[in-house]
Amino acid sequence: MKGRASFKLISRLMTDAWVYSPDGHREAAGIYARILEMLRPNMILAIVDTRANDPDDFALDVVHRYAVPTCTSAMRSFQDSRTFSEFPDQRHLLTVVIPAYVKAIKNQRPLTDRIAASILDTVTIYDRLILPHRNAAARSEWCLVLIDVKFVLPDAPRTPVADVDLGILQLLAEGATIKEIAEASFRSDRTIHHRVERLKARFGARNLAHLVGLSISAGIADDPSSEE
Repeated sequence: MKGRASFKLISRLMTDAWVYSPDGHREAAGIYARILEMLRPNMILAIVDTRANDPDDFALDVVHRYAVPTCTSAMRSFQDSRTFSEFPDQRHLLTVVIPAYVKAIKNQRPLTDRIAASILDTVTIYDRLILPHRNAAARSEWCLVLIDVKFVLPDAPRTPVADVDLGILQLLAEGATIKEIAEASFRSDRTIHHRVERLKARFGARNLAHLVGLSISAGIADDPSSEE
């Protein structure tokens, strides 16, 4: 079995295979066959049937599924074989997914980008490679898409916090203990503990790791009216 590889390496191998594939070649498998065993659990590989005139009727067929354990519904629901019109998050589909495929098909050139977006119950960042079917005589009949999911966080509302709590959240994200945060903030351990508990309640966090994830997901805004 071949070793697992990076998104950069797999993208290069797939793009090379795409470049040297015959024009009008109808099988996408020839482009991805050699990299299947290199895919990591956080990667998705799929074929999109683009023969329909209306992008809503494009159809997704997943070849390699995202396999990192998660409690979020987004990663499960977005990997079902279906037409685009059946996707559960139509806002993401219309603003991020369809425009990329339309562009790739029109130009018949690879498209690579990084996406940061709210998708259903998550905030997700992923790298994406789209390889359209090369067909000089007609429009592309399919696209290959490789997605490398960087992280999936539970979606959280933007939650204003006081300046001191910005520091606490930053230090928690760095792995600092309550004692270390207290020393860095020139406050007592007890004060920091109370502030952390209040932050957990405010974000609806079940533990410190959940608090850090929710605070990153939400995008922290300082609130001058918050109590110091």
